[in-house]
Amino acid sequence: MVKNLKSKEAFKLLQEEKSSVLIDVRTDKEHRAVGIPNLEKIGKEVFLIEWKSSIFPWTKNLFLTEFNKIIRFSQDEKYLFICRSGIRSNFAALTVEESFNSGKYNSMFFNIEDGFEGHESPPGRFQEPSGWKNLNLPWKYFDKS
Repeated sequence: MVKNLKSKEAFKLLQEEKSSVLIDVRTDKEHRAVGIPNLEKIGKEVFLIEWKSSIFPWTKNLFLTEFNKIIRFSQDEKYLFICRSGIRSNFAALTVEESFNSGKYNSMFFNIEDGFEGHESPPGRFQEPSGWKNLNLPWKYFDKS
C-alpha cells in the first residue's frame, strides 16, 4: 500500500534510512525550469524518471521500463516518489508497487503528497508553505550537461 508523506517527513526518512531512494517523476522541462531535490549532503542521488509519457493510452508504459533499467529493485527498499504536487508521483508509486506485488517483498512505497512545488493557497486564504522547494529542503537547479 502506498503511503503519503509530506516533504519534511520524506527528507527525514531519506536521511535516516539507508535503504531509501527518491524518484522524481516530473518532466525534463520541469527539472530545468524549477530545479530538483538535492541529496548530495546525505550521500544519495535523485533518480529522474519521467511519468509524462506513461499517461497516454496509445503509448507503452515507458515509466516501468525506465524504472527497471535505472533502479535495481530490492526487496527491502523504501521508494519515495515526487512530482510537482503529488498526483503523478502517486500514480508512479502505485504502478511500481503493483508491478512488484508478489506478496513476498518488504519494500515500501511512498508518495510525497505536497510535491516539489507544493500547493497554492486558495484565493483570499493564508496557507502554510508546502512542497520540497517552498519548505527550503535541499534543492538545486538541474544541469543535464
